[in-house]
Amino acid sequence: MAHAASIDIFAPQTYGLYESGDLIGTVDPTLLVFAKKNNIKVMPLVTNDGFAHGPFAEILTNPQKQQAAISAMVSEALKYGYWGWQIDFEQMGIAYRDSFTAFVRHTAAAMHQNGLTLSVAVFAQHSENPADYTNGLWSGAVGVYDYLALAPSVDFLSIMSYDDPVSLGPPATWAWYKKVLAFTLTKVPPEKISMGIPLYYWLWNDVTGEKIEAGGNEGIQNVFNKRYVTVRWSAKHHMPYLEYWKKGFPYTLWYENGRSVAEKIALIKKNKLYGFSAWALGLERPNVWDAVEE
Repeated sequence: MAHAASIDIFAPQTYGLYESGDLIGTVDPTLLVFAKKNNIKVMPLVTNDGFAHGPFAEILTNPQKQQAAISAMVSEALKYGYWGWQIDFEQMGIAYRDSFTAFVRHTAAAMHQNGLTLSVAVFAQHSENPADYTNGLWSGAVGVYDYLALAPSVDFLSIMSYDDPVSLGPPATWAWYKKVLAFTLTKVPPEKISMGIPLYYWLWNDVTGEKIEAGGNEGIQNVFNKRYVTVRWSAKHHMPYLEYWKKGFPYTLWYENGRSVAEKIALIKKNKLYGFSAWALGLERPNVWDAVEE
């Protein structure tokens, strides 16, 4: 709330769609008042009931329940003055690729007919070759999003370029981030791309090689307060990391700061994208706002 002038859209993840087609959720009235006062658009995220299989399967395959869900979203948005919705359906197998695209197309038509906006959160892709993804990620979660087919319907896509699934360092390695962007630009017009920027850290045990924790600014500040910390900058990954010892074990903590976010924003501006989606407000280091405001 201290940086309202730098925020265009609030996207609280507070709604779910259920197998019945019911829409359940709410947005804190205090947030709605604050957003209106500061001219911030409100676009809630709606999930498949915590990323469960049942809700998305019913909504994608049952025309009556799908129509009920869409109608409920339109009514709720008009009632509370939302700018629109972001569909955040996850953990869907590739068998639902076409039905998900159709659902988005139907939803977008209803939203646009009522003066509302629609975006979709999609897992980050860097190719359409299943072999380029480990552990069945393409068929189990990533491949369901048909970027090329979704783009004409939506106002923008939020690319969840937060977690590089094979990274042994930062959440989003620089090479992977650029690869995701390059691929996305082959499928989606730049003005419809919102790249994801992770505002959280990953902590690694350097002896076991295990990722043991993820968190935000509070956790980072605790490390600074309690440990002797060496701060370094990775030219390879374009982001900072901390090195410290705890109970005889060395640890490395990768995180975003003002400089690393500024470099991502520069990449976004260079490619004339719609903007960026940050996950999530409240996790960021304070100097991240310097980069956003600049």
